[in-house]
Amino acid sequence: MEGSLYAQLADKMTEQIRHGAIAIGERMPSVRHLSRQERVSISTVMAAYSLLEERGWVEARPKSGYYACRQIREALAVPSASVVEPDPVIASTSQLVMDVQRDGFKPHAINFCRATPALDFPISRHLRQTYTRLSRTQQHLGVSCLPEGPYVLRQQIARHAMDAGVAVSPDSIVTTAGSLNAMGLCLQVLTRPGDLVAVESPCYYGILQLIEAYGLKAIEVPTHPETGLSLEALKLAMEQWPLKVILTVPSFSNPLGCSIPDERKKALVRLLEQYQVPLIEDDVYGDLYFGTHRPGAIKAFDKQGLVLLCSSLSKTIDPQLRVGWVLAGRYYEEILHRKFVNMLSTPVLPQLVCAEVLGQGIYERHLRQAREAYRQRYQRLVDLVSETFPAITKISRPQGGIVAWLEMPENFDSTELYHFCRNAGVLIAPGEIFSINKQFKHCFRLNYAPRWTREREAAIRKLGQWISDQIEKP
Repeated sequence: MEGSLYAQLADKMTEQIRHGAIAIGERMPSVRHLSRQERVSISTVMAAYSLLEERGWVEARPKSGYYACRQIREALAVPSASVVEPDPVIASTSQLVMDVQRDGFKPHAINFCRATPALDFPISRHLRQTYTRLSRTQQHLGVSCLPEGPYVLRQQIARHAMDAGVAVSPDSIVTTAGSLNAMGLCLQVLTRPGDLVAVESPCYYGILQLIEAYGLKAIEVPTHPETGLSLEALKLAMEQWPLKVILTVPSFSNPLGCSIPDERKKALVRLLEQYQVPLIEDDVYGDLYFGTHRPGAIKAFDKQGLVLLCSSLSKTIDPQLRVGWVLAGRYYEEILHRKFVNMLSTPVLPQLVCAEVLGQGIYERHLRQAREAYRQRYQRLVDLVSETFPAITKISRPQGGIVAWLEMPENFDSTELYHFCRNAGVLIAPGEIFSINKQFKHCFRLNYAPRWTREREAAIRKLGQWISDQIEKP
């Protein structure tokens, strides 16, 4: 549970109502009984019931107490599987992408558009303290760093990779300035301008911008909202076109939040081996699972070194760290040289801070706390959308990560909605920026990672009303 004590208690009772432990219409425990049972003050229980009443989970009846009153609406459908044109397209991203990026830093806007983690966890304070302590030692300041990165960090990355089923030597890891930077180095090594690459569709717009920057062509491969990249469509593309590389976010992808099951990951590796096509795997969300087990990385099933795994701490801790890495395998020397040419090395202090954090139990404790918080925050988003959005709304069912994908009728214009919301101080990510072909204009992405506040909940309710108004327009 997260937040203040009364919010934790409210969340606990919400789960009991949601899962039927307390039936709709049933009388809730009395304030005094709950106070004794949970060992909290009466004022804490009253605050929890007030919050539940505000959220619509209970109603107060004069001289009788509180009753569960949730009217469970039929569950919203999941988004449709994508259907895309099979032909290569020269990558070209729009000005809209840059507008969304700039808007994401507006200080007073209510921001659902950036795929960034929440910064309200204790690890943020620990990071600041570690930065301060290490900077004061001055032992590392003014000392150049190996191009591959400090060994102590690579050692911790190798240890942590075991959680994803990947056994790797620290000597085959190259540190980078984030996961996207790692993917860029991989693309520079594996492709030349004019080459053809395959991406999932919808696809994180940062990857599309990379492809454009390197002068590449792309094929968008259909993606299922629950099981990820279509292997059947990918196989057809590999048979028909000279693909140089495949890029995918297999665990809790951005923007769909979908995950490729382990059996399909194995089948994907068999495809790579059959056609000898390398794959760049962005595993940046893999640690943020809601279930009991971390999903395995595609690289865990790779025996020929065709998978280059990229990741960072940008989604689990803080994007400002700018510390990422690539498990380079057979491409280690080429990627190391490319990094040396591009940037020589990355700043030492953030890497040493990350090495220390990864080497301590605080990181695992943080992940446990973040996973539970994000699971609850996603469920709260579903509740709000179910309450206030049109019944035809479809929403993805991520089992981890920090983003959700919403789909409206085909004639809906999420770009128009984006401009309207922006003017009202609410920021979303319109669907068309997640496709080279400008598809998905009827979809948009929301980030549910930040703590829910009255202002954020009110913004979602307003968003639902604006969507209803747009759909009802003649």
